[in-house]
Amino acid sequence: MTKNRTFNAKRNMLSGMLNKIIVLTLPFIIRTIIIRELGVEYAGLSTLFASILQVLNMTELGFSSAVIFSLYKPMADGDNDAICALMAFYRKIYRIVGVVILMAGIIIMPFLKYLIKGSYPDTINLYFLFVIYLVNTVFSYLAFAYKNVLLSASQRQDIINNVSSILDTLKCIIQIIVLIIWKNYYAYIIWNVIFTIANNLVVAYITKHRFPELRCKGIIGEEKKQKIVKQMKGLAISQVSKTTRNSLDSIVLSACCGLLAVTIYGNYYYVFSAVLGFLGVIVQSISAGVGNSVAIETVEKNYEDFKRFNYYMSWIGGWCTIAMLCLYQPFMDLWVGKELIASFEIMLLFCIYFYIVQMGQIRSVYSNAAGLWWEFRWLEIFEIIINLTLNISLGLKFGLAGIIFASIIAVFIFSIIGTTIITIRLYFKRSSAEYFFYCGVYCAVILIVAYFTYLICEMVVMGGILGLSLKLCIVVLLPNSMLFLISMLQKKHRNYLLALIRKNHYLV
Repeated sequence: MTKNRTFNAKRNMLSGMLNKIIVLTLPFIIRTIIIRELGVEYAGLSTLFASILQVLNMTELGFSSAVIFSLYKPMADGDNDAICALMAFYRKIYRIVGVVILMAGIIIMPFLKYLIKGSYPDTINLYFLFVIYLVNTVFSYLAFAYKNVLLSASQRQDIINNVSSILDTLKCIIQIIVLIIWKNYYAYIIWNVIFTIANNLVVAYITKHRFPELRCKGIIGEEKKQKIVKQMKGLAISQVSKTTRNSLDSIVLSACCGLLAVTIYGNYYYVFSAVLGFLGVIVQSISAGVGNSVAIETVEKNYEDFKRFNYYMSWIGGWCTIAMLCLYQPFMDLWVGKELIASFEIMLLFCIYFYIVQMGQIRSVYSNAAGLWWEFRWLEIFEIIINLTLNISLGLKFGLAGIIFASIIAVFIFSIIGTTIITIRLYFKRSSAEYFFYCGVYCAVILIVAYFTYLICEMVVMGGILGLSLKLCIVVLLPNSMLFLISMLQKKHRNYLLALIRKNHYLV
């Protein structure tokens, strides 16, 4: 079983990495073309509408996560009747969610112009454009998106990744051609809808032939339904919390500072989310395996895995933070030009925010696998209140820097400290002191390594691609060499590292 989880995790990770390269690189090229050919306001509109629809997506309330969690055990036991009943329940809820999002989108349309401070391109019909974005979001809920959970719960996320990689590549190539030749934003955006439909149809076909014995039929027991509903309530609060943390940043910024500020924020957040997305591939690749392990292995075994994964992620996430610190500004200079570069202080806040967010990823895998969403409800509620309050107050006073700082405070207090204490106490049945001690050690080490790496990179005086390439070489070699030497000084971390090298398992 452990070997199967390891194989599935490696397969999911490789396909996920390839998919992430595609879905980040090609849209990056598209965003660059939009900024240079159409103008920064168009890029700002894309960020704003995407953020609004992420807010509307709160209607889903994290229901899919609750269903995937519920599928781990029947999948492991081969209980097809339970799986079919869960899928029927899931399909019904998803279609209700699709209708609710559609209605909410229609209701919000008259207020779109009030979410933009200043002007927007006069060649754009805000309402027609928003309808295209809305249809693209709603279709998956009303069609076959519910079938994705079968592949995810059976540890075959690689299939979803591969389908996405192929279709996204084709879509982006077409969109690039459209933008270069016709320079028409409507002709560009409509392809999102076309390929969303195609993705749903392909995944539905694969799922049907891979699981021919599974059909959406049957009724889940009342006790099981109540358990899912309870978990969904906790997930709903968590979903609102994450949305207020991320998507509302752009909306508040647009209302306070205008589309130019949203574009600058969107550019930096694009890089931020891209790097975080690569870490997310690692996390997602082990999630189903961890869920399976939580279902059948001992708590002690899972705690040892938890510590090991946290060490690996601290290294990887710490190195990514160092890379962002050293490369953010020269990369932005090359990409969008000096007029769209944020201050050093804002860049530093993005790096701090990134490090704090990635700290909670492994904890999140285990808390999700253990189904602890309901237990987090009060923390999530407080995070929503504090984050939204600080977002508005600090955003009005300090602009972009205030909005990022608000998110840092809320995430650190509630999503890092609070949820970790609850996870370790309720699932692992122990004190969280050891975990936080090692997190403090990892943070101190990363801070020292980051300081020296940044000093060395600042000695590179040349600019352009050559200067960026030289800094990249420094970032790849210096911090990883320092982290390797420091790890070899401590027996436990040395064993983790040597085992990783010997087995070439990457994370498992």
